[in-house]
Amino acid sequence: MFKKRTLTKLAVTALLVTTVLGACSSNESQPSSSPEATPNSVKTASFSYFIMTPGDNVPEHTKLGDIIQQKTGVTIKYERLVGEKDQKIGVMVAGGDYPDMIFTDATTKFVDAKALIPLEDLIEEHAPNIKKLYGPYWNRLKSSDGHIYSLPMGAPVTNATKGISAAFWIQKEVLKEAGYPKITTFDQYADVLRDYWKKHPQIDGADTIPFEILTYDTRNFTLTTAMQFLAGGPNDSRAMVDPENNGLTFYQTDENITKRYYSKLNDMYNEGMIDKEAFVMNYEQYLAKLSSGRVLGMFDQKWQFQTALASLKQQGKNSRMFVPLQLTFDDSIKGDYLDLPGMNYNTGWSISVNCKDPVGAIEYADYLASDEGQILRNWGVKGEDFMVSDNGRFYRTEEQRKYLSDAKNALNWSGNVVWFWPSASGTMPDGNHYESYRQPEIIAADYDEVDKEILKGYGVQTYEDMFNPPNTKRKYFPLWSIELSDKGKIFNQKLDDLNKKYPPQMVLSKTKADFEKSWKDYVADVNKLDVNSWMEELTAGVKDRQANW
Repeated sequence: MFKKRTLTKLAVTALLVTTVLGACSSNESQPSSSPEATPNSVKTASFSYFIMTPGDNVPEHTKLGDIIQQKTGVTIKYERLVGEKDQKIGVMVAGGDYPDMIFTDATTKFVDAKALIPLEDLIEEHAPNIKKLYGPYWNRLKSSDGHIYSLPMGAPVTNATKGISAAFWIQKEVLKEAGYPKITTFDQYADVLRDYWKKHPQIDGADTIPFEILTYDTRNFTLTTAMQFLAGGPNDSRAMVDPENNGLTFYQTDENITKRYYSKLNDMYNEGMIDKEAFVMNYEQYLAKLSSGRVLGMFDQKWQFQTALASLKQQGKNSRMFVPLQLTFDDSIKGDYLDLPGMNYNTGWSISVNCKDPVGAIEYADYLASDEGQILRNWGVKGEDFMVSDNGRFYRTEEQRKYLSDAKNALNWSGNVVWFWPSASGTMPDGNHYESYRQPEIIAADYDEVDKEILKGYGVQTYEDMFNPPNTKRKYFPLWSIELSDKGKIFNQKLDDLNKKYPPQMVLSKTKADFEKSWKDYVADVNKLDVNSWMEELTAGVKDRQANW
């Protein structure tokens, strides 16, 4: 294992001397295509890193991974989630068998199991880049016991923005054939999907699926929270917040919101518009159906089906890719889909109690959080993976974009895991974006002819222009990131169980009488839970954030 501070003082310093990180020209702030060898005084180290999201097995060698290994002397052995997340967490906790580092959206579960070590002292002593990034949010990162156990991705910096994530998505070909109609309500959306389905019952020899729903495991939020957006709420999960008075509404049993949505889905299901396998397929099968080009629409968050988009693009099925729509129940409701720049405070990178060299782990993460490390992770090697214009703007050539759009090439390039480390979201001192996909030049170049035709049809420059800007009064956002007591967590788990049981029953009901029975049983069982205490906890959290953030 390498010694304390060795990486920071020798390897990183030697690198920064040659880059002068943004101090001179943009050409001087990039990783060299011939990375320096690790100093002899730096002994090689190896860490295990479990990423609690599914994905491709990470190759032992990738282009970026090998360069980072040469620069730091550190090898990371990645493992991705296979199977159900809760089951995997349970196995880890029960056996106390933790990797050196963990990325998870269930940080509190690991904290409760005393599986993670506090990070604040390590950061103060050994991670100046991380402290610089997360310093403005220091108190927000703290758990209820005052310690920092996890670092979320994408600390907002200068000009931080959030792109579209949650939306009702519709296939480009559907919009094109319909003549780019104005679609603002869910009823209008269903009508457009239905019209296309009736005309095209099959696509490429397989049955067309007008509307798809993912209900597998914890991913069933695509079914159980979609209605909050139709009712004018943002991505807050199970309650809606009025930022004017900090009041909360528990909409899960609201007849005008949740029942209205499930009833509409029930009608669509009995009409044949919803996939018959929606409630039995797993996540991989869901992605496969989206990748086939025969799904016309769904509600989802973009990060969850990125691989399907990449697959469609690789197949040359650009017109079968998806456009995001901002829908509400009716036009009197103002949509609020776009997230405020911020972080998911219960999701991020942590060091486990089993890590034998926490200093080495934090120093490695600190290098990746440096400007040089982030440029390498997000952009790659200058002249090979991206170019720099005469005025210092980063961009990619058509050949570079085409290469990285291939799923296999992308996997061999980065392993699809270099993003799961402490990072910034926004612009560097020279004005370029840390995240390449937010660079205006990249966004514009990624629009194909179909996109340009659609945007022209709706009279906008980007898809973001079709959405209302985020509500800056929501300083607390997002609601679901507020840490709950044990009692609140138990409520969440019990509601999870009910939401796995009843909503599918409602959608699958053969008659409205069956639907009404399932709805009444659902409401009765939810009301047996301590909804009021849960709401009181969240209300207190909202008021605190609104006053202090």
